Amino acid sequence: MSPALALPEAPPREGGRRRGGRRAPEISLRDDEREELERLARSGKTEQRIATRARVVLRAASGEENRAIAAALAICEDTAGLWRKRYREHGPKGLRDAPRSGRPPRYGPEVKAAVVKIAIEQSPRQNGLPVTHWSSEHLAKLMANMAEFLKTGAPDRSTVGKWLRNADLKPHLVRYWLKITAPDFDERMKDVTSLYVRAPELAKQAIPVFCLDEKTSIQALERMTADLPMKPGKTHRRDHRYKRHGTTTLLGSFEVATGMVARTFTEKRPAAVVAKWIQGVCESRHAAPAIHLVMDQLSTHWHHDVCRVVAELSGVEYDPTRHRNGAQRKAFLADASKRVVIHFTPVRASWLDQIEIWFSILGRKVVNRGSFTSVDDVQQRIDEFIDYYNRFLAHPFRWTYTGAVGKK
Repeated sequence: MSPALALPEAPPREGGRRRGGRRAPEISLRDDEREELERLARSGKTEQRIATRARVVLRAASGEENRAIAAALAICEDTAGLWRKRYREHGPKGLRDAPRSGRPPRYGPEVKAAVVKIAIEQSPRQNGLPVTHWSSEHLAKLMANMAEFLKTGAPDRSTVGKWLRNADLKPHLVRYWLKITAPDFDERMKDVTSLYVRAPELAKQAIPVFCLDEKTSIQALERMTADLPMKPGKTHRRDHRYKRHGTTTLLGSFEVATGMVARTFTEKRPAAVVAKWIQGVCESRHAAPAIHLVMDQLSTHWHHDVCRVVAELSGVEYDPTRHRNGAQRKAFLADASKRVVIHFTPVRASWLDQIEIWFSILGRKVVNRGSFTSVDDVQQRIDEFIDYYNRFLAHPFRWTYTGAVGKK
């Protein structure tokens, strides 16, 4: 009997035996495509399935075979081949799941429209619910009470939630908005903002522009236990319990042209204290030919005491009998013929005062996350920050507001 014929062996190949079938398609990536795939593969916010598919494509583009990709990413070879092929055919869109037929929709567009219409146009209280805003659960319950009008029955909360998301409705969120009601808003706003624009030129003439305001009720809170520092994967943690050691009020001044900050601490802020504070700010520039102050319309800012100080600093007389009401005193303080001129922000628009921006910085950097053993401690910490800020961080703010808010 003749011996069996020996078949020639296939040449050895790196990565194991070749699997039958056609050669895997080559992937070529543009620079922008590669950057986007690397971002998806690296970002912790990317869905894991999308990140894995991005890694498959990146490895395929570098010339790896499907078997090597599957071994490196702990997936099956068919999966590697699928997403390689999908990207080759459809580009970045190919990383997403293909649309599926699914079951026929249970609710028609009229039901979805009714839910969205109620969420937008009606409040829960109008529909007998004692809550302030809608949720998918409340809307689903309302639909259940209206089930006799729906042929298919009421949708559940998850279905309602999906409809809200598809309509980009987020009833659980709220944002503040501004409705301008002051009749003289434009006039006062333009006066203040134009002063900010002119501040650098005025500074060259030795004429300072200061923004003044009070930050009240700064609490000296001491945490019951020490904070736990952040670690990889864990944020900074702190005890929710605290001791109160009193409060203090900060009177702050911000020089618009330089960003330099000065302060005064006080327990209370009556008109006499405010007047003395304004006097101190102005006397720090005793040689200035003129001084401009930006302040809000708090009653103590246009009190007789303030008018007397401004008159004394300006070398003019002040007669209280001729300035009996607030409008007359504000007009006196805003008179540009004096050496010291106060520019009042519109009513309920103290956010036009640049010192408010610096108060926000102070809160984020020192006060909000601090632990203080006494009022003296919080004052000392604020003083340390002001000294550090003036030495290393002080700069004029880039003012961009143009008066567009509230014009609709």
